[in-house]
Amino acid sequence: MAEENENGEDENNEGGRTAAKAAMKRIAAKERREALRRQRRRRMIVFGVCFSVVFLTIFGIIYSIKSNLDLSRNMVRSPEIRILGYDGALLETIKGHYSQDVSLTTLPERVQNVFVAAADPDFFDHLGVSGADFARVFSTEDAPGSTITMKVARSFFKRKDSGPGRHMQEFLVALWLEWNFSKKTILRSYLERSYVGRGIFGISAASRLWYGGPAERMTLHQAAVLAAAISDPETFNPLFYPRETAEEANKILARLGQYKFIEADRVSALTLIEPQLDVQYAENVLSGYVVDMVLEEVADIVGYSSRDIDVLTSIDWTIQNLAQQIVPEVAKLRIKTRGANQTGLLSISPEGRIRAMIGGADYSPFQRNRVTEVRRSAGRMIKIATYYYALNQNSDPAQWVRDNRMAVGGWRPINPDHDYMGMISLREAFVRDVNTVPTSLADHFGLLNVRQFAHDIGIKSPLSTDIRTVVGLDPVTISDITAIHALPQNSGKPAQMTLINRVSYTGDDSATPVYQRVDAVQEKQLTDEAIQGSYVLFASVTDPQVRLDRPFAGYGTVAGGRSDAWYVGFSSDLITTVWAGNDDGSRMDVRGEVELASLWRLFMLDAHDGLPIRSMVRASSERRRAGDGVKDLWKHDQASNNN
Repeated sequence: MAEENENGEDENNEGGRTAAKAAMKRIAAKERREALRRQRRRRMIVFGVCFSVVFLTIFGIIYSIKSNLDLSRNMVRSPEIRILGYDGALLETIKGHYSQDVSLTTLPERVQNVFVAAADPDFFDHLGVSGADFARVFSTEDAPGSTITMKVARSFFKRKDSGPGRHMQEFLVALWLEWNFSKKTILRSYLERSYVGRGIFGISAASRLWYGGPAERMTLHQAAVLAAAISDPETFNPLFYPRETAEEANKILARLGQYKFIEADRVSALTLIEPQLDVQYAENVLSGYVVDMVLEEVADIVGYSSRDIDVLTSIDWTIQNLAQQIVPEVAKLRIKTRGANQTGLLSISPEGRIRAMIGGADYSPFQRNRVTEVRRSAGRMIKIATYYYALNQNSDPAQWVRDNRMAVGGWRPINPDHDYMGMISLREAFVRDVNTVPTSLADHFGLLNVRQFAHDIGIKSPLSTDIRTVVGLDPVTISDITAIHALPQNSGKPAQMTLINRVSYTGDDSATPVYQRVDAVQEKQLTDEAIQGSYVLFASVTDPQVRLDRPFAGYGTVAGGRSDAWYVGFSSDLITTVWAGNDDGSRMDVRGEVELASLWRLFMLDAHDGLPIRSMVRASSERRRAGDGVKDLWKHDQASNNN
């Protein structure tokens, strides 16, 4: 019995252990199943989140691209550009600068091939993008894509931008264009939307304005000239650089033969030394130089458009019209008779808004704007930058400075009167226009520091790294000189030179403007004490015989060995510079302090007609306290126009 009990207990124990193991296995299996379910749920959640992020990202990119694209095409007419004064009054309506009518059925194929050979010879064989375009996605460069399709993709965006994000969008749009449209359709868009220069988009508009006829009648060389301009509108401008543009056009024609678009032996017969131009332009009510500047700035801001555009400028028509009457009249009677064929004028408000501009005695599309594009020797006019810098360190204009022929950087300055006093006051040095004092000051404070300061206060032209910077030998523009003389009146802050206040689409006033000038926060470059000291300097060189009906300062000079004459002066509300000279740099007998001072006075007297008389110091102080550069006369009831 004992043996049976032991066997029974063993069997029971064994059975219990087996049951326990089975139960444990069931529990473990259940836990594994639960763990697998939890793991699957986590994976599904992660997958769902990732899918949602990817979907939302793709949707966001697509929405962003779609909302930024303008695929409209006006088949009726070319859009108009309405140029408005600061107060919203219509000054000029410009037509015909945007191509809307390129038709590849009427444009000869040989002409089409010129643009293909110039921009993208493999256009008909590739998928619209290249490896270089993909690499561009990861860069911040502003250059367009390498293919015609990429360039067209870029032209469809409403606003200009650069950087990896925009480059990726352009890359995707290029692929979409290739997928949805034929090569011919893409080429047509390229020929319609490409910027040619001078505010002109597309070959139809360019052909009408530059050749006096439709694009269908262009010769191959004329087409090559447009292709060269499209590749680099500034370098290959046929109006300003005819020989360089023609040479580039000849190279494009050679590519036609290289890629078998024409017979190679025909190329030499097509080449020309200069473009065949028949420029068409209208006599505008507004100065042609102002119109050209507006068109080029709008082209940079908006790009191609099929919609009418309103451009609110800073121009005061009363003052601009006055300048357009006075400058040609005085130039003809008093300036041309003394050997100067060209005269320029720029008048700005203290914060830099252009109120009136005359780019030359007479307008021609073949002439550059002498206010913004032509650099001339300015002599003493540029020396004020060094005096500003010295006044920032010591605001006393009576401080003593060295006046001797000490060599600086291998240069030994010579005073115009060949007189050296050893020591001289800062004020007396400015009156005598000596060269030694700016040189000594630059040597003391650091020439590169003074040079950088000159750039900081408004000189955009390149400056030398030696004493030519401080003695007035570097050529600069009229706008440069005007900007640096606006510094005291703008509370010591650099003037932000601009002609355009706002750009918007006509009839779309409720929408956000395409562009709106916003005055950036500027650091003071001239202390309050230095501003007071600068007024002492300007008062010391102001000829009381000029006589305005209000406080003013101004002075003139002759520079460049009598090739350039200048007069610059300012009141509480306007800073105006007048220049006279010849485009070829030849000598003349115009005197800045006489003939140009007379022209300046005539303009400023009438420009201030009816305006309140204020001291310059008080006006500058008011701007500083208000922190608002556009207060004063142009802000009355015009806040919505941003003046």
